[in-house]
Amino acid sequence: MRGVIKLSRITTIAEFIGNQKPAFSLQFWPTEAPKANIIYLPPFGEEMNRCRSIVANQARWFARHGSSCTILDYFGTGESQGEFEDASLEIWRENIANAIQRVSEQNDAPVTLWGFRLGALIAFDYVSHQPIAPRKLLFWQPVTSGKLFLTQMLRQRTASLMQSGKEAETTEQMRSALSAGKIIEVAGYKLGGELATGIDRLTLVANSVPPATNIFWLEHCSDGSSDLNLKSSKAIAELRDKGATVEVGTFTGDPVWQLHKRADCDDLLQKTRVLSL
Repeated sequence: MRGVIKLSRITTIAEFIGNQKPAFSLQFWPTEAPKANIIYLPPFGEEMNRCRSIVANQARWFARHGSSCTILDYFGTGESQGEFEDASLEIWRENIANAIQRVSEQNDAPVTLWGFRLGALIAFDYVSHQPIAPRKLLFWQPVTSGKLFLTQMLRQRTASLMQSGKEAETTEQMRSALSAGKIIEVAGYKLGGELATGIDRLTLVANSVPPATNIFWLEHCSDGSSDLNLKSSKAIAELRDKGATVEVGTFTGDPVWQLHKRADCDDLLQKTRVLSL
């Protein structure tokens, strides 16, 4: 299934990519041959929905300025087929590989993976495990540790159980249940053990770094300073020690991934648009 809309200077294509457990994609193409192909990997859970507006805004900008941009909904998420509880990182890696293959069939321009929050960690995990993979990565507010991220998500379940008067569970109990094959609801999403285990193992600092990897890292600083949090600073230092080139920038404005109302973050968009992607 494929839908095509042509607007001034942009062609928009909506289609499913992949034969087994496909992913829905929304693609923005420039009128001329693209100078780059940018593939967007979204955040986890409700953060994905909160960020759709600003991501679509930036994707259209990429297309108007000569780069294709593919917004990907992993299998089991968004507009894709399947249930969230059946998703896994292995399936999502295959979704990414299929998206790269799809744009590479159209042209030979280089590919950049653009990850937001957990999507940044998934992008890094992908290039760390592929012999041939994109060497440019754009990180928006990246998660540096899958284990810490999952712990924070599980604590939301603990808080929800307590608020509803039910018996609280510890994060260790929830991890044990997931490992045993139980599906648990976290922040409105049914989470399966395979995906939880995969997220738990994600990290920016333990993986090897592919040669010539160039990372553009943009992080929110509410006070307008250029100071990063300690976890980010440590991850960046280790990435550089392993040979990656990491260009770091900070932005101010609304933390859109945290907000229930629609919001844009103009400073993040402006900082992105001056990068050499």
